[in-house]
Amino acid sequence: MAQLRNQEIICVSSVDWDPIWTRKQQIMSRLDPSNRILYVEPPGTLISPLKDPSFWRKWRPWGWFAGRPRPNIFLFHPPVVLPFGNLYPLVARVNQYWLAFWLRQAVRRLGMKRPILWTYLPGTATLARLIEHKLLVYDCVDEHGAYKGLVREEAVWEQEKELLQRTDVTFVTAPGLYERRKDYARRIYYLPNAADVVHFSKAAAPATVVPEEIERLPRPRLCFVGVIQEWVDTALLAYVARERPDWSLILIGPVAPGVRLHGLDQMPNVFLLGRKPKEALPNYLKGCDVCLNVFRPSALTANVSPLKFYEYLASGRPVVSTDMPAVREFADIVAIAKDGPGFVRAVEETLAIENEARQRERLLRAREHSWEARAAFMEEKIAEALAEKEQG
Repeated sequence: MAQLRNQEIICVSSVDWDPIWTRKQQIMSRLDPSNRILYVEPPGTLISPLKDPSFWRKWRPWGWFAGRPRPNIFLFHPPVVLPFGNLYPLVARVNQYWLAFWLRQAVRRLGMKRPILWTYLPGTATLARLIEHKLLVYDCVDEHGAYKGLVREEAVWEQEKELLQRTDVTFVTAPGLYERRKDYARRIYYLPNAADVVHFSKAAAPATVVPEEIERLPRPRLCFVGVIQEWVDTALLAYVARERPDWSLILIGPVAPGVRLHGLDQMPNVFLLGRKPKEALPNYLKGCDVCLNVFRPSALTANVSPLKFYEYLASGRPVVSTDMPAVREFADIVAIAKDGPGFVRAVEETLAIENEARQRERLLRAREHSWEARAAFMEEKIAEALAEKEQG
């Protein structure tokens, strides 16, 4: 199997390196350490802090190197950009010129020569034209135009089509993303998300200790782990908590600004524990009786590969999920529900039938969906594309 060795890579990411790890960090951290990687964190806009005060830390006029989490990975944070780039293509192009100006300086400081440009942002076709590179990789993880807020779907899609036509290798995380993009891409591969299987399987180890703040809560314990964003079905969670007041509903993760909680923060059997370090998540999962994968039906969630779902599987814990295309292939080992009453029944049935054999089956299936396997697949396809370019 071909692998990437001794390459220079610019990763234009949609998330910061810390604190929440997603596909971007998982893949970049697993590429061979002989590769040098410039990880470009997403810029804030001039008005981002008005929506989320945490963006004030990004509100600086000039770009800067933000750290070095691995010997071969350099973090770069570009300066703030103009707002409304997802509404108006002209603004998006101006932002890309601005980003390219600062990115070229960072590339020169690192001495990079014709790197692989690896982007997670759909509106980076102009950036790709302005940054010299040997290969363009696009990893499409969401239907970006379906996000709520200052987004116009048509504008985002037009920018993305332009990027797809320039891209040498495209990966997508969901079947729906593949179907919409396959006619525009040269090479496109369906590659869903995965889990850090070794790390999360610690939840099934006898030696793993359950934290006191969860161990003291009444059983059964139903757990959701992850950032509570607007696409999380908080109304369904509230319904479950009301219908079964004797169940403990535990939410492990921060609440994003503006998310409606439907009274979850007022219910006596709901426990919002906030963000926990990723190193401690297996400990918390070990104390869960059922893990919840709950997404509101939408164009966004119909085309998403839920990362937390694979982490639940890797922990060996039972899983109950809302109905999503990405989880249907696992219907033999997880419960899937279409509405509130069905979800409550699914939890009850899952609790009743759980045994060691079912846990072993989940752990076995999880091994097929490791980040190591995903990174190896991507390396192989990118190396093949590089070889073809070099031959002519």
